[in-house]
Amino acid sequence: MNISNNLSTSLLSSLYQGNMALHANKLSRSFFPLPSNNASKTGSQLGSDGVHYVNNLRTSSSSLSTVLRELSGPASANRIVAMSSNPSVVSIQHTGKKPSSITSMSVLVNQVATGQTNEGAKMEAKAAFDGNTGANRFSIEMGGKTTQISVNVQKGDTNQDVQQKMADAINSSGVGVKATVETNAETKTSMLKIEATTTGSDPKNKFSVTDISGGLAGKMGVNNVTREGQDALYSVNGGAERRSQSNTVAIGNGVTATFNSASEKAATITWGPDTNATKNSVEAMVKNYNTLYSAAAERTNDPRAQNLASRMVNLSKTYTSSLSNIGIGFDSSGRMTIDSKKMDQAAESGKLDQFFREYSGKNYGFTNQLGRLADSVSRNPGSFVSSSLFGAELMGNSGYTGFGLPTQFNFLTAGSVMDFML
Repeated sequence: MNISNNLSTSLLSSLYQGNMALHANKLSRSFFPLPSNNASKTGSQLGSDGVHYVNNLRTSSSSLSTVLRELSGPASANRIVAMSSNPSVVSIQHTGKKPSSITSMSVLVNQVATGQTNEGAKMEAKAAFDGNTGANRFSIEMGGKTTQISVNVQKGDTNQDVQQKMADAINSSGVGVKATVETNAETKTSMLKIEATTTGSDPKNKFSVTDISGGLAGKMGVNNVTREGQDALYSVNGGAERRSQSNTVAIGNGVTATFNSASEKAATITWGPDTNATKNSVEAMVKNYNTLYSAAAERTNDPRAQNLASRMVNLSKTYTSSLSNIGIGFDSSGRMTIDSKKMDQAAESGKLDQFFREYSGKNYGFTNQLGRLADSVSRNPGSFVSSSLFGAELMGNSGYTGFGLPTQFNFLTAGSVMDFML
């Protein structure tokens, strides 16, 4: 009975794998040699390993299929962003499509919005504090609310120690200001600085620091205002000056501008392809391609896994030249690599988007062919592992019949890249 079953399995396996896998392997090995591994495993040892392999195939192929659809779909053609000629002055966020009647915008930033700042005295950082020890109390009033803060100064504390204790107490009070200790290694001094966390000249954004007992705020010099809060002043397209309490402003046409610094020269806003989004998608494609390829190629004792790796190699070989033009290459093992400089150039020229969109909806081309293969693996990953290598606990649990053969997969039709199978 066992002999009969083994013969049946062998014959049926041949029908599924047959000479096509043999020819594909021969072709692929002349281009990329698959990894060698002298270690062999018995069926009983490969049960849990096989489960992990199938799950890895399912995850990586599904991710690869998703990113390929993003790259080749019609949405990729609409990835348009607004760009700033000087991001250090004005950085841009863009939503929606490029306005059809506008080619560019200009933004002149005369003043950025700031919050109130109280800078304390610069004191010798490591010198012993000569103020009152024990509990020192002071208050911070902001927006009509007064918060009392207590700091315990101990004998032997340095100026920097006390400044840091004050900063920690202020920051944990939730009063709406931020305290930091700034040090200068050259002068060996330290300074306590308190800043409002909101910007603008609105009175509700102002704060005051007042000693209650111990005179600590006065001693550190943080009870005096160094800079009042101010609004951002800017103009769009040479128009009238506008005012904002925030540095992040909607300036029209789906553009949100963030003012980073003032400048005498206006920043120009233009629209163009979102090259960063395309490059990010291509990087994700390469990552998932390599994960899928490595999973299959490294199972050197599994004919079906080797066949999957060979099919990926054959497909890649067909498009080696075109892929190279957009910065995608292959290392000696067959894994994808990225030439960042070449890809940047392809992105700027529009060739990167064009390569992945060109074959959308057709039955040929790299994106479509690889997508079909990834879909096939994602739908039935168990079809790409030889059942004879599984342990008993996996038999019948991963799309296999009682004979150990796939129940859904048809090697000749299910998503096969027939153009490149010899």
